[in-house]
Amino acid sequence: MKTDSRVKAVAPDPIDPARLHVTTVLSGKDQNLEVDVTNLLGRLRELPSEDIESEIQRFLNVLVFAGTNTGFDADHVIANIRPREHLDAFKGGAVPEKDPVYEDLAGDVVVLYQIDDEDSLRSVPKSDVGGRSLAQLRQLALANIDRQMSKVKQERIREGISIFSVEGDEAISPALLLTDKFWALLEPQFPEGVVIAIPQRDAIIVFDKRLPRAVQIAHVLIANVFRSEPDLLSEYIFERRNGTLQIVAEQ
Repeated sequence: MKTDSRVKAVAPDPIDPARLHVTTVLSGKDQNLEVDVTNLLGRLRELPSEDIESEIQRFLNVLVFAGTNTGFDADHVIANIRPREHLDAFKGGAVPEKDPVYEDLAGDVVVLYQIDDEDSLRSVPKSDVGGRSLAQLRQLALANIDRQMSKVKQERIREGISIFSVEGDEAISPALLLTDKFWALLEPQFPEGVVIAIPQRDAIIVFDKRLPRAVQIAHVLIANVFRSEPDLLSEYIFERRNGTLQIVAEQ
């Protein structure tokens, strides 16, 4: 970041050095960001050395330099599920129009509107929606997610437990939970319903409600992921009630 002309200043937080305080310059104006590289470090540990630099650059393009990638792309806007803390970097910004468009969802996650670029995801700032209402933006985003249904991959872990992801575009996998077509895909296999875990940002874990102790098994799996994996998303268990993703009551 220090070598990039768009960065005016960068410094690690004295308490948590994985959180960086960054000041970028866009159109002559300063923009203050807080960037958490915890999950990035986790990803880098799993990569071969020749892929590390490109992964770092993708991370920077999405989280630090997103303000320089302007333009609304109606064909690639999606409504994704992301941790609420993803919004922390934008709190107290001097330019509210640059804040990302999002909706509250449940628990520790929000619906974040993003542009699904070829190599990265970037948040949609309020200034880029072109007068569209939130309902209009949601309609566009969900239609684009629906077009990814042919790429949905299912991996069965064991009887009653499966992992679903969007093959080749795994980072948008949680977005499937927002579209009716995904739930219609699940219904024939799980006629009595499912509970959902999304501990990571690149997959959905589905538990058949007919599975004995399904919720307890989901809690154990989530705890294991949070101890050992990068790209963390949510510690909650979810289900769909009245067409909306909601938290499962503790059991």
